[in-house]
Amino acid sequence: MKKTLVLLLMLVVLLPSQAFAASVTTSYVEKLYFEGYKGSLKEVKTALNSLKPTQCKNVILLAEKSKATVDRYKMAVKNKASKEEIANAKAAIDADKKVLNAAKSSCSKSVRDIKQSINENLKKINLEKTSLVKEIKGNLEGKDNRSKAEIDEYVKKRLNDIDNEFSNILDSITRYRSEHF
Repeated sequence: MKKTLVLLLMLVVLLPSQAFAASVTTSYVEKLYFEGYKGSLKEVKTALNSLKPTQCKNVILLAEKSKATVDRYKMAVKNKASKEEIANAKAAIDADKKVLNAAKSSCSKSVRDIKQSINENLKKINLEKTSLVKEIKGNLEGKDNRSKAEIDEYVKKRLNDIDNEFSNILDSITRYRSEHF
């Protein structure tokens, strides 16, 4: 009877602890292998948020030109210039606004396209990360046949690929900014 109780007690105590010992949490794997991931993601998001259509080179130049045209119009009205001069100044304002709006639209489309492209790349990186976390968890839980050296080499290669993709994204944002801003 005592042996049965002891055996039952051992089963109750040891089996759940063995089951929990074999499972590895995703957060544990992420802390262990992906410590720089959140920082890189934040850096990319910050760089993306800094791309604003109103900061494009041509938009800034055209906005300054438009402001100068408006100032000339106000001066013409203030100085009581002829109706023809005021009409010409008003026409120049309208023309400048058209050109400025077209430039803003073009720049907005360009910024939207680059953001969409980068967000697609970030989704791919996230899928890669999720896949790698599953593989690491499987290996740590003993579901994988690979040796520790093999899995370490594989994980190192995949982590380098992810870091390179973040670097490529940041480079493309920098290149885009230098061309358009």
